[in-house]
Amino acid sequence: MLPLRRFALITVALTLAAVVALADAPVAPAPHAAGKPPTSPLVAVEPGEFPVILSAPHGGTKDVPGVSPRKGDGLPVGGSGFFAGRDGGTEELAHATAAAIAKKTGKKPYLVVAQFHRKFIDANRPPEIAYEDPKAKPTYDAYRGTLAAYCREVKKRYGRGLLLDIHGQGRMKDTVIRGTKDGKTVALLVQRYGEKAHTGPNSFFGLLAAGGYKVYPEKLADKEYAALSGGDTVQTYGSGDYGIDAIQLEFGGDFRDAASRTATADKVAAAVAKFTELYLTDK
Repeated sequence: MLPLRRFALITVALTLAAVVALADAPVAPAPHAAGKPPTSPLVAVEPGEFPVILSAPHGGTKDVPGVSPRKGDGLPVGGSGFFAGRDGGTEELAHATAAAIAKKTGKKPYLVVAQFHRKFIDANRPPEIAYEDPKAKPTYDAYRGTLAAYCREVKKRYGRGLLLDIHGQGRMKDTVIRGTKDGKTVALLVQRYGEKAHTGPNSFFGLLAAGGYKVYPEKLADKEYAALSGGDTVQTYGSGDYGIDAIQLEFGGDFRDAASRTATADKVAAAVAKFTELYLTDK
């Protein structure tokens, strides 16, 4: 057996070595609170007060610090592939629409808006093609994580809900184009209320048309514009495991400029208020 004095010295030495090793070890980032997504100064978020969520992934203008613009090498281009251009005016339109809905209904919608430029991160794509620099991941996760959390909250609190994903398109400047993957992202809505809730005069796009907007498809039961029929956001959160419905709104340029933005927001808010009364509120 070791003499007591020698044993004590060995014990002290081992303890000191362990302390030094811990001090030199890298410190892991603190985990996020359970159930709460990460946050970012480049993602504007606002919790809501009724079962409507607004998102806008492509209108931001800001750089992501330390991240280079995406190149898209080897990726297909177009609607579900690589594109780095902004949907100009949609960041501002999302905020204006949220304010108009709150004014019209007395309740705030949930809101998630990208302030970062799409050339750094495309928040309407799955992560494997949304960004190229790993340093962009926390910002992407803040956007999509918050959106997912809001969808879950809406389902839990209200049992149903509607996500409106706001975009801009240059193909028809005087038209709002619907994107639901030809009804797939509003399947729960149709299950509850029938096809008329998607393609009838009191569907969301029927209400926009009644408000004087030119919409596509003009005949609401027709096929949607293939290249703009619904991106990763509405496909991920609409009528699947998240338990809510989702519609992509592709606004032509006539609706997104500074002169028309307020009027656009007011008409969308009117459609949201009526749609909520018809389909998102227990009678």
